[in-house]
Amino acid sequence: MKEILLQINNVDGVIGSALFSPDGTVIADAFPALIDATSLKQAAALTKECTHGLQISDALDLLDFRYADGRILIKTFPGAVIFLLCTNSINLKVLSITLTLAVKKLETLLQDNSPASPEPTAAGSTESDDGVLRMSISHLANKQASASFDSLGMIALSQPTSQYISTFFNTSLRKLTLVNVAAGTSGTFPVMVMKDMDRQYDGTVIVGPGIEKKLKVSEGDKVEIRIG
Repeated sequence: MKEILLQINNVDGVIGSALFSPDGTVIADAFPALIDATSLKQAAALTKECTHGLQISDALDLLDFRYADGRILIKTFPGAVIFLLCTNSINLKVLSITLTLAVKKLETLLQDNSPASPEPTAAGSTESDDGVLRMSISHLANKQASASFDSLGMIALSQPTSQYISTFFNTSLRKLTLVNVAAGTSGTFPVMVMKDMDRQYDGTVIVGPGIEKKLKVSEGDKVEIRIG
């Protein structure tokens, strides 16, 4: 993968490049020595918050941050994010062509090196012998986004999780009832299905601070899922 990043670096104006995973870890990099590992880890974490908080689609060509002394370009694609540090003189047309070729190669390498993807239930849902569906509570990393749908009294699901629940109950989803058996609390909430989410949210129910307080739950707690 580093060889592919070095090819991207050959484009005039590219100072360095890196490949980040959707969960904010560094997969590979081709940066000058002055950019240390700690800086790259921080960049990966901030890139995750940015792309996730803005709900940036993989179909977006380039996210371009312009500064007085340079530019940061971010290219998302299924399974990873390309992070580029560039000069202000970068030729975007040439870079776009190079990235298109690089993404195809990187997608193939990522697929070859990754284990088989688990079903959404593996991340947090459990179907017990009594036929009850249980899922873990999760939070969005971006607190503003979390507070936005929380203010509407809604919970959120990734698209694979929504499909799984619909299949489990054999019905379309509009509202779900969450039951915290341990605390004796429950609530029925409209469902927001969020596309292009990190796979870490598959098999979980995403709630904001208001609903978390109402149900008396914390991140990682399991609740029973019922059709509202």
